[in-house]
Order: sequence, then structure tokens, then C-alpha cells
Amino acid sequence: MSQNNWRLLPQPAEKTVRQLTSQLNIAQLTATIVAQKGYTTPEAAFAYLQPSIDQLHDPMQLHDLDKALERLMTAAFEGEKIVVYGDYDLDGVTSTAVMLEALQVLGADVTAYIPNRFQDGYGPNLAAYQRLIADGAQVIVTVDNGVSGHEAVAYAMSQAVDVIITDHHEMGPTLPDAYAIVHPRHSEGDYPFTDLSGVGVAFKLAQALLTDGEPV
Repeated sequence: MSQNNWRLLPQPAEKTVRQLTSQLNIAQLTATIVAQKGYTTPEAAFAYLQPSIDQLHDPMQLHDLDKALERLMTAAFEGEKIVVYGDYDLDGVTSTAVMLEALQVLGADVTAYIPNRFQDGYGPNLAAYQRLIADGAQVIVTVDNGVSGHEAVAYAMSQAVDVIITDHHEMGPTLPDAYAIVHPRHSEGDYPFTDLSGVGVAFKLAQALLTDGEPV
């Protein structure tokens, strides 16, 4: 038997649903769901249904985003070899794609590494890091992983290879000694939305890279 306790949102007022349906020309079901989420005026509901890029939060509010941005810009413009170290699940693969494309737009020398589920396991793998560094990696960017990779990160940093962690998973009592840790729930950060996915964190770094850190 399932142990989940479902919490059903209250039904919005019929008047509110009718108003949203009429003024926004949307289905009653859509109007109901939008109102349940708290967007009860036509203006608020329209902004939710038709979002614009200027609604995005400033990526520089994320912890260590400034350090990650500066290091990757330098690496891209000076031709250093960057490796995006991803994960094998959906969040990890999309995170890898976002970060890879953003760095490619900058003209960076960048490749991606997706760990093998059975050989590498989850997160930074020491043997994999050793191979990547032996192949010439100078900067490693983790996406959707990293905050539990103490051993691999310590090895890379000892080899003068800077590791930039972008992650959203639960942080332990201690964090790896990385060059930068970009995480929406870091205690020293100031990002207003703490529930970003891995690809969400990667997107925020990509946003900063492609706007030179300026809010859009």
C-alpha cells in the first residue's frame, strides 16, 4: 500500500475561472489549474502562461557563479581543454547538452563525458577523472553531479585541473574542495528559487556565459 499522503489543492472560485477563461480565451481546465497555482488575475495568469526571458532571475545570485563564469570565459578564450562531466539520466544528459552548446557558442575547446552507469557509477569517478586529465583536460565542469565527489575532485585540483561543480542534489556536511560550487541551495548563495533541477543550474551558468554575466 502506498504511504504517500496526497494534498489536493482547493478548487478556485467559479467566478475566477470564468473570468480567466473569458479574458484569456483558454479552456476551463487550464484556467482552473492556473488559478490553483495562485494566478487568479488575468494579468498574472497571462504572465504565467506566456513567460518572457526578462522574468528570469539574475544568475549571479547563485553561489560561486562569478568564479565559474570568470574561469570558463578565460578557458574558452585561451583555448584550454574543457570537459563537461555529466550524468547518464535525463537531467544529466540535458544538462550536458546545455553546457556543451553554451561553451561551443563561445568557441571553447570543449568535449562532453557521460559516465557509464555500470562502470563509473554516479558522480565524479576517480578513474574517469584520471583518464580525462591524462587526455589533456584542463578544466572539468560537472553538471547534475559533483557535491559528493570529494576524492575525484581533490585529485583533479592536485593536478592543477580546476573543477567547477554545478549541481542540485543534497549537500553533505562537507563539500569537495572545488574551484567553484554552483548550487541553488548553498548557504552562502542568494538565489531566490532553490528547487532548480540539474539542467536548471546548467542553464543559469549558460545564461551568464552568453550574456557576460549581465541579467537579461
